[in-house]
Amino acid sequence: GHSYQATLYFSAQLLQGMRIISLLALIIANLLSVQAQTQRSTADAVKWARALELDSLGKTAQAVKLYTDLTNEPAWAYKAYMARSGAYFVVLHDYQEAFMDLAKAMELEPDSIAPYLNRSACYITAKMPDRALSDLDEALVRARDREDSISVFVNQASALFTVRKFDVALTALDKALLLDSTSMAVLLNKATALDELGKQEEAYTITLKLHELFPVDVAIMNNLGYQSSNMKNFDEARSWYEKALKVDPKDAYILSNLSYIQLQQGALNDALDSVERSIRSNPNNSYAYRNAGLIWQAKDNKAKACDAFEKALSLGFTTEYGPEVADLRKNYCK
Repeated sequence: GHSYQATLYFSAQLLQGMRIISLLALIIANLLSVQAQTQRSTADAVKWARALELDSLGKTAQAVKLYTDLTNEPAWAYKAYMARSGAYFVVLHDYQEAFMDLAKAMELEPDSIAPYLNRSACYITAKMPDRALSDLDEALVRARDREDSISVFVNQASALFTVRKFDVALTALDKALLLDSTSMAVLLNKATALDELGKQEEAYTITLKLHELFPVDVAIMNNLGYQSSNMKNFDEARSWYEKALKVDPKDAYILSNLSYIQLQQGALNDALDSVERSIRSNPNNSYAYRNAGLIWQAKDNKAKACDAFEKALSLGFTTEYGPEVADLRKNYCK
């Protein structure tokens, strides 16, 4: 009834993800630094800077227009396709356009790791793990340094998480730890894999140490709540989720997770309030509708429970999480 958070790399930058955790458009600006080069015209440089500024202000459509203009300039085309793909993927959720832009970037710079790494992130978010893993094989060949390799291993784990191959994911993460034993992204994901493999106490120990290092990181607090819940420590789980919500009151996944804990504690009205806030924040999270269905079921409202189960199924719950909701609908919604 609750979901873990892992970490996904996009453009070789750390993004708290997986749920998959929010991919910010600003990462494009961080990745694609502008360097003054004599072959770039002043007008194009101004246009590029303006596009990045618009992106950072959330004016994505205007930024995309400028990126599009720059795709016609040979000196700027690669960076423009990369930036535009990020806008399509992160903000507009138009994966097909993102895929096409990344393919063009690959043609322009076939030895670059970034398009493969970014496309793997798109494939993971679009629930296409096989294609993501194929891209990550290509990315690993192009890895230039330790950080590139770690990014690849973390995304491999994220892709494997989507098909619940946590043991294989753990192998990829251990490879990353050989390169950097202190990486927050790797340790956070390793704790998730260990928890899913039934090693809850080991997972909790790792995550708690991460919390000491990063005390306001929402993903870490969410995972501490998830791991506490798996150990049936519902009061502790609720405390972690409530701490996380003080940092980010509108986090849809944490609100959904909190609703499940409140359901377990019998606080049905609080649970309903939390899950409804979650759905308002992100209406595409199938887990939230699953939890809503369970809450309405506990409140003996069959019609609303079954509506919620149907919505969870329509959003792909079975593909991502298994047959639980389909079984609930079959046995309860007769």
